[in-house]
Amino acid sequence: MDDPIRHPLAYARVLRGWSQSDLVGRLHRAAAGRPEGLRSGTDKAAVSRWENGRKTPSIESQLLIADAFDVPISDLERDPWPHWLPGRDDPAPLGAAYTVQALRDAQRVAMNRERRTFLTYSALALAGLASQWAALEPDRLTTALGGRRVEDELVDWLEDTSTQLTALPTEQRQHTIKLMDAHLTTVTDLLEGARYSEATGRRLHLLAASLSSTCGWYRFDQGHHYAAGKLWNAALTNAHTARDRDQGAGVLSDFAYQSIWLGQPGSAVEPLSQALIHTRHPTARSLLYLRRARAHAALGAAPSATVIWPLPRLPC
Repeated sequence: MDDPIRHPLAYARVLRGWSQSDLVGRLHRAAAGRPEGLRSGTDKAAVSRWENGRKTPSIESQLLIADAFDVPISDLERDPWPHWLPGRDDPAPLGAAYTVQALRDAQRVAMNRERRTFLTYSALALAGLASQWAALEPDRLTTALGGRRVEDELVDWLEDTSTQLTALPTEQRQHTIKLMDAHLTTVTDLLEGARYSEATGRRLHLLAASLSSTCGWYRFDQGHHYAAGKLWNAALTNAHTARDRDQGAGVLSDFAYQSIWLGQPGSAVEPLSQALIHTRHPTARSLLYLRRARAHAALGAAPSATVIWPLPRLPC
C-alpha cells in the first residue's frame, strides 16, 4: 500500500520539505508581516486538524496559508479549500488527442507507485470531467497513423486474452496484473503508432478502456488510489473516443465508488447524476442508482431522484 499523504495541505508541505512546525512558523511570520500586525494563533494541533479533515481553516487562516505558499488571492476566489493549494493534479481532458497521453500517464504512475494517496480527483475535477463526458462529441478516429496496419486477428487475440485474464480467480491477481499491464502497453503502442481502420480503432479504444478500468481496480485493491484514478481517467477518455456511453458511465461509477470509499461522498454525486442522464443500459443504470443512493446516504441526505422502474433481480 502507498505510504499515505492524505491531504493536499500535507502534500504541499512535503513538496517544500516543511514540517508542521515549519508551516506554523511561516504562518506566524505571514501574520506579523501584515500592515495590521495580525497574530495567527496557529499551532501544530491546528495544522494537524486541517490535514486530517477534522476542521477547515478560517478565511483569515487561509489567507495566511496562501501567503506562506505564494498562492495568489485569485486562486482562493476561484476554488474552495483545499483545492487551491499547490500540487493538485487534474485529469486529462476527453478527446481523441488525449487518449494515448492519458494511457501513458496512467502507466507511469502505476509503475512508479507515487505516494500521493490523497490525490484522488477533487469534486470540482470529477464534475468537470463528467460534464465533458456528457457534452463532448468524440473526434473521428484517424485511419492513417504511422506504422503498420493492425489486422482484426490481432485485435481478436488481444480481446480474448484480456477476457481470460479478467476471469481468473482473485488469488491469482498478483500474477495477472503484470500480464494486464503488458496488454495495456501493447494496445497503447498500437494506438500510438500503428495504422488501422476506424472500426479497428474503435475496438482498440474499447479494449484500452476495459484494460485501464481493470488495472485501476487492481490498484484500488492494493490501496494505490492515485494510480487507480489515473487509470480510470485513461479508461474514460478511451471509452468516450470509442463512443461507448455505457462503458464511460461505468468508469464514472468507479470514480464515485472510490470517493465514497475514501470518505468523500460529495465528490460522487455529480458524476453519477451526469452518468444517469446519458446511460440507457438497465444494468448500468442500476449500478449508478445504487452508488448514488449510497453517496447520499453517506452525506446524510435523501436521494435527489426516485427510481421509478424495477431494478433487475440479483442472483442469490
